[in-house]
Amino acid sequence: MNPNNKQAQELIKIAFLAGKEILKIYKKPFSKKLKKDKSPVTKADLAANRIICTGLKNIFPKIEIISEENDNSNLKKKDTYWLVDPLDGTKEFIKKNGEFTVNIALIKNKKPVYGLIYMPVTQEMYFTKNKSSYYSKINNKGQLLTKTKIKTKKRNKNVLVLSRSHISDKKKLSEMKDFMFKKFKANKIIQSGSSIKLCYIAHGKANIYPRIGTTMEWDIAAGDAILRNAGGTIKTLDGKIMKYGKRNYKNKSFIARS
Repeated sequence: MNPNNKQAQELIKIAFLAGKEILKIYKKPFSKKLKKDKSPVTKADLAANRIICTGLKNIFPKIEIISEENDNSNLKKKDTYWLVDPLDGTKEFIKKNGEFTVNIALIKNKKPVYGLIYMPVTQEMYFTKNKSSYYSKINNKGQLLTKTKIKTKKRNKNVLVLSRSHISDKKKLSEMKDFMFKKFKANKIIQSGSSIKLCYIAHGKANIYPRIGTTMEWDIAAGDAILRNAGGTIKTLDGKIMKYGKRNYKNKSFIARS
């Protein structure tokens, strides 16, 4: 199933309200904790998670929710479920650089069939509808302004988008950039946090995002749905299309392309 028009409006509202709560915390001093996997979590992650999960349960009471901030260990694998990252880019949130998002995806038969990504600081939203992807600004009431259908772009010279926070050593970062330039015949590199990278490819602002190392399914599912519906793909290094519902919800290295 895909959300109908009324449900899609409710999903936009849920993401906006989660983003609004995130910003309340973002604008004040806050603390962080480390989870078992050593990744950071703040009260903004947890507050957004409560808003999203409550909203999804109200609208779709029969669909299971898997979220980064939930205990997913006792859930039975189902063909259809929500995959949520209530605050993707917690490291960017902590750094206060604005590059964090709210991610909501619907998975069916191991594929992302719906995706929504909201950027609270800039009030920008990417989402899918009727097998297409769209971009829109959001007003202060959580309503879409002028929405634009987006598509990926093919380029003679590649524009790469890379993670901002995964390499802190300047020398290693410089070496990696040099390697990526040559590897992908690029003439430009953009760095960004969170799922914004996948949005950039879907929107045609970049066309390759290589991710070496482990990510979680909730990190990329919404962006994957948006990218697929805009004409792009995420493939593993052996050329297979990304699938969902893997053991422990972990992804291996991948390359997202237009």
